Amino acid sequence: MKKTALVSLALSVFSSALLIAADPPKQAVSNGKFTETTPIPKNAQGIAGTVWAKHWSCVGTAELKDGKIVLTSGVIYQFLPIVNNPQPYLLKGEIKASALPGKQGVLTARLSTCIRKDSKEPFSHSIQKKFGPFQLTESPQVFPFECRLEPYEQGYLYIGESNAVIESVSLTATPVQ
Repeated sequence: MKKTALVSLALSVFSSALLIAADPPKQAVSNGKFTETTPIPKNAQGIAGTVWAKHWSCVGTAELKDGKIVLTSGVIYQFLPIVNNPQPYLLKGEIKASALPGKQGVLTARLSTCIRKDSKEPFSHSIQKKFGPFQLTESPQVFPFECRLEPYEQGYLYIGESNAVIESVSLTATPVQ
């Protein structure tokens, strides 16, 4: 009887470990390498050039140049696709960026979120999670950040400040057990 219980417990633990391992982190940001482009929206202000990074918005002065977002001032942002989820998540992000040549560059990131169990409730920017400031150099560097999202928390990722060349943005979401 004891052997059966022990084997059953071992199989249960092994199965749980497989389930956890089978649920890898999910990419929580779209087009983080800016490879997908779209014509600049007609209502966009401050975006130069003829194409822009799909899934990203901008408030400020920016241009998509050689696959990188050159952000003179302002922010780029994206709504994160984690909505109405009843479990918490650990978000881990990295921003690869450098300063504009000959300029002092600074970069910040923030999540602007709220708890919304019902999608009919209005969105609010009631929760702010800030990362940085990161001092930029002319050589690209990777700036990591992480935070926890509570159940039903959803919102936007904002990245910006001034004189930045943003090469990529990565953000993974892993369910917290």
